[in-house]
Amino acid sequence: MPAGSLNIELCLRSGRAADVRITSTRPDAATRVLLGKTPEQVLTVVPLLFTLCGNAQAYAAVQVCRTALGLPSEPAMDAAREWLVQVETLREHAWRILLDWPSFIGLAPDKTHLAAWLKFDTQFRQLLFQDGRAFRLDSRLAPDKAGLTRLLADLSALIDTAIFAGRQAEFHALQTETQLQNWLVQNPAIAARLPDFLYRQEWAAIGQNPITCLPEIDGQALERQIRNEEWAAFVRTPHWQGHCFETTLLNRQLGWPLIGVLHGQYGNGLIVRLLARLAEVANIPARLNQLWAQINDGAVLPVDCSISDGIALAQVQAARGLLIHRLVLRQGTVYDYRIVAPTEWNFHPEGVVVQGLRRLQAQNPDNLRQQAQLLVNAIDPCVAIHLKID
Repeated sequence: MPAGSLNIELCLRSGRAADVRITSTRPDAATRVLLGKTPEQVLTVVPLLFTLCGNAQAYAAVQVCRTALGLPSEPAMDAAREWLVQVETLREHAWRILLDWPSFIGLAPDKTHLAAWLKFDTQFRQLLFQDGRAFRLDSRLAPDKAGLTRLLADLSALIDTAIFAGRQAEFHALQTETQLQNWLVQNPAIAARLPDFLYRQEWAAIGQNPITCLPEIDGQALERQIRNEEWAAFVRTPHWQGHCFETTLLNRQLGWPLIGVLHGQYGNGLIVRLLARLAEVANIPARLNQLWAQINDGAVLPVDCSISDGIALAQVQAARGLLIHRLVLRQGTVYDYRIVAPTEWNFHPEGVVVQGLRRLQAQNPDNLRQQAQLLVNAIDPCVAIHLKID
């Protein structure tokens, strides 16, 4: 399915960005493709529609289909599916850190280490589920404890080597900005090189703006809000209680001590976003160990999936932020299916990207372009970006 793109236009006036506009060519093809499908067909089609965050999309689809059908919860199965979403999230972050971050500071991308990441999704899927079928109504758990332990150790070692150059434990211990800046000194890790560049350019706070992180939304409350307007409009320009919010990985990392300190100093500026990405990468192995315990004991995950009058709504934290699926099932087939991706929140015409770009200051168009590219990359859309500067 064509992914479309986002077109960003801005101009430089008196050393500041001005007249920022975002237009989207993202299609709502999923709705058309899924109409009339059975739940089983939905779970076959959805992974084929999305090249990015396919596990998160498939997990949300499983949730709404099972809820709409009135099937019981699957705590251990959901923990295993969340495991695959976490591995996917890690891969998406690694893509940005190893391929994109070097380009901002004149280095070559690290394609070798990134290639090593590509094996983990399939291997974990095979080690967790019978025949690797993770996102189906008839999925069956078949966890291989020894294999999972070995593969998780390989994944943790790759994170430390490829991203932190062997200094991940030091990064994990950072709690103050002074400690961070000391850690950056003569640190060869790509995790340190780009943040150090921002400090030297005095760009740590660029993009800071008053848009706040989206709070947790109760599914029933969201459904009540949407009933008072059109779902099609909400999908294009989502909001909560009349306000724009951001839903990025920053939402999930504000509780980490270093991120809390930096957020107090720089708000949602660029340095905070970069360090939040690193914090999430560093914390994912621990999250996978928590999920393994839940797989074994069947502890219930805090999954937000609700239903009323044949309507099911699911919320999943994907790599780029909150993903929402909404399904209306009538007589066993899809009457309506809507997907709200994080990109719709973050690249809203008055959202966090627009507000951040409006606050950029630069001496020339080249500097403005670099700042804009850094900010957009940090917030991370799920489609191609076309940036035009006048």
